[in-house]
Amino acid sequence: MMDPEILLLIAAAFLAGGIIKGLSGIGLPMVALPILSFGVSVPVAVALTMAPILVTNGWQALMNGRLRQVVRRFWPMQLVMAITLILATGLLKRIDNDVLLIIAGAILTLSVIALMTARGWTIPPRLERPIGVGVGFLAGAIGGVSSLFGIPIIVYMSSLGLERSEFLTSISVVYFLAAVPYVGGLLFVGGIPPAVMMVSALAVVPAMFGMMVAGRFVQRLDEARFRYLLNWLLILLGISMMARGFVNV
Repeated sequence: MMDPEILLLIAAAFLAGGIIKGLSGIGLPMVALPILSFGVSVPVAVALTMAPILVTNGWQALMNGRLRQVVRRFWPMQLVMAITLILATGLLKRIDNDVLLIIAGAILTLSVIALMTARGWTIPPRLERPIGVGVGFLAGAIGGVSSLFGIPIIVYMSSLGLERSEFLTSISVVYFLAAVPYVGGLLFVGGIPPAVMMVSALAVVPAMFGMMVAGRFVQRLDEARFRYLLNWLLILLGISMMARGFVNV
């Protein structure tokens, strides 16, 4: 963990993740996890995302406000996701790392494809809450073994017809409230070395720096082209994770 090359990889992963999050409001673990997997095991990579996910989403949630309104609207989904996240993190210590590479890579690849094809879907208001509960369970199960709990939430909230500002506000609050049980679940599982926890805390610095740098350029961004290129980059990273897992299984 303290090898200079590994520390440089970690800094680069969270800097890139912070930049993407600053530009789009989402995507930190989606970018950081596959980059981290080139230098550390999947359980360690997932553990390293603890502090950056908690702090960046907490900062975004507080900056955007409307915490109480979002909690009131989405609390059933949050509750189910919190419970599932805590339970699913226990699988990290039981599944072989190469299998985890395949699982995480498949989740990333299929989720990005779902994001690319989900535009235009609309959830009727009467189904918002029951579907949200199902999304909470799916997000918790996925997030427990990959830290990518945000992807089902993005697809779900994209289907609610929210305006961009309302979407970013809601998703930042939901992410933050999901990050708390996620971190709690990882700590409850145990086996996270103090060095990993310390490096995770330090990784907040490049992640926040990336967000702040990106914030200066977000108004000049061609969002459609940016999302297109980012989606294909994430698909390639997901495929690379699966390929590395299959080689060693």
